[in-house]
Amino acid sequence: MERLRKCFFFIVMTVILLMPFYPVWSEVSVALLFVVGIGARGIVDLPAIDKKTSVLPLLMLTFFVLAAVSLLHSYDKLSGLDNLHTYIPFVVLPILMLYYRDELLDNKIILLKVLSSGILTASALCLILAVIRSLHIINGHLVFNPFAGYRNQFVYTYLSVFQYTNTFAMMTVFVVAAMLWALMFRNVKHRKWMIYTAIGLSILMVFLLSSRTNVYALFAVLYYSVIIFYIKFKKLIHSLLLLVGVTGLFWVFQTCNYRVMNLSQTVTSYITEEDVTMDNGYVIKHPEKIENVNIRFQMWETGFKIAKRYWLQGCGIGDFKNMLRERYGQDGIAEAYEKCYDQHNQYLETLGTTGILGFALLVAMMGYALYQAWRQRNYLLFCSLFILALNMLLESMFNRYSGSLFFVVSLLLASAVGGETEKVCDNNRNEAITQ
Repeated sequence: MERLRKCFFFIVMTVILLMPFYPVWSEVSVALLFVVGIGARGIVDLPAIDKKTSVLPLLMLTFFVLAAVSLLHSYDKLSGLDNLHTYIPFVVLPILMLYYRDELLDNKIILLKVLSSGILTASALCLILAVIRSLHIINGHLVFNPFAGYRNQFVYTYLSVFQYTNTFAMMTVFVVAAMLWALMFRNVKHRKWMIYTAIGLSILMVFLLSSRTNVYALFAVLYYSVIIFYIKFKKLIHSLLLLVGVTGLFWVFQTCNYRVMNLSQTVTSYITEEDVTMDNGYVIKHPEKIENVNIRFQMWETGFKIAKRYWLQGCGIGDFKNMLRERYGQDGIAEAYEKCYDQHNQYLETLGTTGILGFALLVAMMGYALYQAWRQRNYLLFCSLFILALNMLLESMFNRYSGSLFFVVSLLLASAVGGETEKVCDNNRNEAITQ
């Protein structure tokens, strides 16, 4: 048993370290983590349910059960099974959290450091490959063209080792928030190294990320950190200098990031006076290719029609995508139909898939975490919730295993670090005991 437990924690470290790279191994390793963890603990040794620390894991487990139930009334059960496997982190990690709560809480700082190391390694790899891709030999001369290497291609997103752009971007913002939390609320070693690393990651994200949502989330975290820094340390000059630095970086982002510059422009690739008949027989009047921010409003309107129709029980995890694509065709959204876009909004997708109960559970998870963050003054949990809430507004996170994995890991890890109120209570308790 002791060897199994050591093996379990070794796998935990490995999974968290390699999360940013997310190849197919991630799903296998999480399954292995569950088998080893249950085997080391024993089926007879059931976890103790504590009201305060078990609410969030139990809500996650219930959310998975509801998603599984929605599969039963789906017509396309094969597609439903394929989609349901992306929800596995909602059942595996909460169960392990309940079993190993004390051990994981004791090692929470180590887990944060391991995740930070993985992000830093992945970021360094991105930068190295960006430089390599910028080098070209022309007429026997070595030419460096950074536009081709990283400004236009955004190596954070298009390198083969990173399958999903938004998840990696969310992880990077989360790690920056974790470093700033450690600097402000804990007596940590290598403070200067952490400061330079947080600044370096922030600058890299401005130039290398195509996920505009997460770069804006990054600046929200940075501005929030400046406010917390001033409230905690009351250093006006330092706070003003930090504010000027963050604002300057934001200006650079607005003027140098290629996708942000395109965001302010109307992107129309073609306009034709001819009607287009798609392969399903639907006719689109005067089709236009528009910028993806604008098309999302049309997609949300389409998804809302499905969610409104099946608001009570949902249409099922196996049928939502098929219904959505069919409605894209009926509504004449050619690009979304042809490329089989998902809903790009997790709230609407949850409502349409699992009905009002699933939507309520999703809100309950976020709401309870927000209550916990407010009650304990948990800076990192606040930041984590903001990152997740913003991305879920613009992406269907749970359609991808990496998205579900990050959602569960970030919430459980951020809630585990505790907050200032909790630390004050602990200190008062320790003083009372010593006296």
